[in-house]
Amino acid sequence: MQNRNNMQANGSITVYLALVLTVLLSVLLTVIEAARTNAIRFQAECVTDMALQSALAEYHREILEQYDLFLTDVSYGTSENGYGLLEAHIWNYLNENLSADEAVTFGKPKDLLGMSAEEANVLRSTGAADQNGEIMEKLAAEYILNRYGMDGLSDIGPEVQIVENKGLLKNTMEQKRQQNERAIKAVDTTVEDSEGKKKKIPVNNPADHVNSRRGSAGILSMVMGGKTISDKNIRPEDYISHRTVCERDGYLQEQEALSMAEELAFQEYLMEKCGNYLELKENGALDYQMEYLIGGKSSDKENLRFVVNRLLLLRETANFMYLMQDSAKQAEAEAMAAALAVVILFPELKDLIKLSILIAWSYAESVNDVRILLDGGKVPIFKDSGSWKLGLKNALKLDIPNSDQSGGQEGLSYQMYLRLFLAFVGKYDRNFRFMDVVEMDIRLTKGNEIFCLDHCVHDFEAETVIGSTRGHRYTLVRMAGYQK
Repeated sequence: MQNRNNMQANGSITVYLALVLTVLLSVLLTVIEAARTNAIRFQAECVTDMALQSALAEYHREILEQYDLFLTDVSYGTSENGYGLLEAHIWNYLNENLSADEAVTFGKPKDLLGMSAEEANVLRSTGAADQNGEIMEKLAAEYILNRYGMDGLSDIGPEVQIVENKGLLKNTMEQKRQQNERAIKAVDTTVEDSEGKKKKIPVNNPADHVNSRRGSAGILSMVMGGKTISDKNIRPEDYISHRTVCERDGYLQEQEALSMAEELAFQEYLMEKCGNYLELKENGALDYQMEYLIGGKSSDKENLRFVVNRLLLLRETANFMYLMQDSAKQAEAEAMAAALAVVILFPELKDLIKLSILIAWSYAESVNDVRILLDGGKVPIFKDSGSWKLGLKNALKLDIPNSDQSGGQEGLSYQMYLRLFLAFVGKYDRNFRFMDVVEMDIRLTKGNEIFCLDHCVHDFEAETVIGSTRGHRYTLVRMAGYQK
């Protein structure tokens, strides 16, 4: 009886243990499966983030080296302008990260997750050349503000306002000169001699020598003072400003319009990264890059001539305004005009010749001003008696002395005048010409002969699909970029 009771008790315990173990095994297997599912999800998120960051780590080295900007060239040195190569790189990084255990496990590894990358798709991106170059403008401004802050910015705004309000870049002086010359020619200087024969008396206007040199090729040589001019040139049609841009999607996150600080910072960036006549950039396709931003011509010489002509226009207008307020210099010009009018017996020409002399004097002073600027000196926008250089006789001979920069230390430098002119260049032209310069310089480096800036992106949004042999499949959407 006792043995029977013991057997019944043992049977009860066996059934109980079987029931308990069944429950425990179910719970354990559920926990293991949940852990596996969470591990797969976590692994999918980790490898996606690592793959996108690895793609960003392939930033363009030359752009960073020369322009301090982080951009990824999705063409990878080819002519491909889509996302195919970037997607292939992301897919490869996904699989490399998913199979990383094989490299560190001794013997045959046991894959408990069975994960693999199925798809990698780039959904959208911020292209470097998007929105007419505003992306590049904002990135460059952020670089300057992060590096120097507001204290490092030069505000040329007051000078811009003066030039705009006074109309210093309007070609009114040339119109005034031509109108005055027509008036002089309209005066009939025909007289009869003692024999009753009519003859025309030449005016011999002392300003004619100066006026005949206006716009001539020799003026550039005169203001250069014999210095050598770069002979570099480009084919504009090879660069972004002359081709259809590969537009991306613009800003992926909402952005405020560029602030005044950012506009100033971008100008500072251009002055820092682009060469000019006085501060050449080494190994550039053009030496005078700032002049290219202003002139947009195909050669250094043409761009320098464009800037010189702008300087002459501004300086002549400002100098003439000063002469019209300087009674001593007006009296000097009037005396010369009166003497000439008396000699040719046509007093009605006095005021016209006086005006012609004043215009020529202001132009000759402008030529001297530009010589000073190109020698590294400074010239104020509006002069006074102390900063005026040329006497009337030297001015009418266009006798420009070699600049020793004496007295040329107050006012604006050549670089500041470049900033001033840049402010009057349209934003579209300025941005695209800058992107031309970037392409020019990058293409001179090894392996970048067909580099295109509109193939570069700053950030992008990607979708990855990762599957598992255990039946799991995850689709992840992530944004990656070079954030501040």
